[in-house]
Amino acid sequence: MKNALLIDLGGTNIRHAFFLENTLSNISKKKISDEDFIPYLSKLLKEKKEDIDYLVVAAAGPNNKKSIKLTNRKLIIEAAELETRLNLKKCLLLNDWEAVAHALNQLHPKSFLTIKEGSPSNKNTLLIGPGTGLGVTLIVDDQVIPTEYGNVLSPTARMLDNFKLNDSKKFSSLESILSGPGIEMLYEEKFQKKLSSEEIIKLALHGNENEFYIIDNFLKTFFMTVDDLVLAFSIEKIILGGSIMNSLEPMLASAQNYLISEANPKYSQLIDKLQAILLLEDEPGIFGCLDLLKNTD
Repeated sequence: MKNALLIDLGGTNIRHAFFLENTLSNISKKKISDEDFIPYLSKLLKEKKEDIDYLVVAAAGPNNKKSIKLTNRKLIIEAAELETRLNLKKCLLLNDWEAVAHALNQLHPKSFLTIKEGSPSNKNTLLIGPGTGLGVTLIVDDQVIPTEYGNVLSPTARMLDNFKLNDSKKFSSLESILSGPGIEMLYEEKFQKKLSSEEIIKLALHGNENEFYIIDNFLKTFFMTVDDLVLAFSIEKIILGGSIMNSLEPMLASAQNYLISEANPKYSQLIDKLQAILLLEDEPGIFGCLDLLKNTD
């Protein structure tokens, strides 16, 4: 039997849960600094009387199975270092959206809301969601392929046209537009006013003109990106996730029209087949950690 501490570390929050005697505990969330990461893990482990020999960490950054250099923190997570310092049998690492892909095996059907009916003829799936950054993972031929697509540079100038903004060094990567911080920068650049992404979304949902303008074009830009990935990898199912997409659920029914209007018309048949699903689960990363743990010898 494996007893484990499961960790989901993002650019803003850390979430944890214990898997003890085949039971998953409640998931807890808090903010910590980079310097507090290992002391925080040590504290969690010491609080438990049970012997815990596994640690599974999902974190936002490229994963080579030995280490993850976080893209939104000044932190490098080394599996071997954690095994030694925390006296563990094994430390397993996952990219945060790689963990979301693994979570699909553990989640209840009620965790999924279909926003576009489709008729997929293959299993190729795109998982994508804006948050502190932009998470993008592919499942192709049953293989989970984490990516750092949110950090590509080439498409941003074209995307700023949607907002009638000039090219700016502020928007250097894809996730500098398609993220919570991106929403805030777009709004400030367009209207010379600062608001949090949560406030902008709330006001947009109430129909406020300026905020609606930013969010509507944010969704248009987001689905342009989805279209490109759908065509590049013959995707027939997309799963949208994260708190931003869930907050925008009331607008997704109409925004999905951008999937059709922005796609290359030569591939309209592929778009017709496409199924779009909103992942409602708040903490998919922890469930992804659990799935990897269960499938590790």
